[in-house]
Amino acid sequence: MSGPAEATLFDGAHLRAVLFNPDARRLIVTFDFRKLGKSDFQDSAPSRNFARRGFAQLSIRSRANDWFVNPETLALESALHGLGPRYERVGLLGYSMGGYGAFRFASALGAASVVAISPQYSIHPDVVPFDRRYRVESRDFDPQVGDLAPRASASLRGFMLVDPFMRLDLANATMLQRVFPNVQLARVGFGGHPAMKVLKATRRAWLLHHAAMQADPDPVPVLEAHRVSRRRSSVYWDRLAALSEARRPALASAARARAAGLPPPRPDAQDESAEGDAEGDGEGDA
Repeated sequence: MSGPAEATLFDGAHLRAVLFNPDARRLIVTFDFRKLGKSDFQDSAPSRNFARRGFAQLSIRSRANDWFVNPETLALESALHGLGPRYERVGLLGYSMGGYGAFRFASALGAASVVAISPQYSIHPDVVPFDRRYRVESRDFDPQVGDLAPRASASLRGFMLVDPFMRLDLANATMLQRVFPNVQLARVGFGGHPAMKVLKATRRAWLLHHAAMQADPDPVPVLEAHRVSRRRSSVYWDRLAALSEARRPALASAARARAAGLPPPRPDAQDESAEGDAEGDGEGDA
């Protein structure tokens, strides 16, 4: 069976944007994610789930872990301006670096909604001096091209999924809310980075794709799924044990015992996330 029709919207040395199922009435935009050792474009993986539900999908990819800020950023932004008006509604979905990309290009796409998982506000040391995780990648990050403040929007709706115990992720999300005040902050304790590891371990990450397809994404089903999933997630109990070790050793011991009785998480090859189909587990095609 052949895959969905596709069209290349932008094909540069640094950035690439491929449109799948372009004749649909609504559009979901997905974004590349950070991957250790990344040095070239990865193959785009369109979601049959989106296509089945009447959505086109624009896959925006970057050759490097550069947060989409490079010599082609403004050219891509210009190319995106003509795309949004072709669709009844544009929604965004991004994980970590991809979450930043969603906010960076929301205005150019005329997006109405966003679902972002552990996004950054910036990686430039002058903007987020407290967050040193991405210092290597930030060396070529242009703070003006990457500035989200000029792209502020009170009309963009949706939510950011964040583990509140990941203090750097929470700080970035708080900064994003100042610029995008109607994007809710949805907290999932011990969800990790990106904050869908418990959902992924229990094969419920597809709920994030479903949320992204809504006109006004609702975090409540995702939060409820996380609450239920944590009972069966070794990821959750391992992280609880690590955090409580110093002050509550009895709790840590109980959490370790609970984790030991659960299957270990599946290896995720050090990916920040994935943008393919989500019917099964949020990674790869269904």
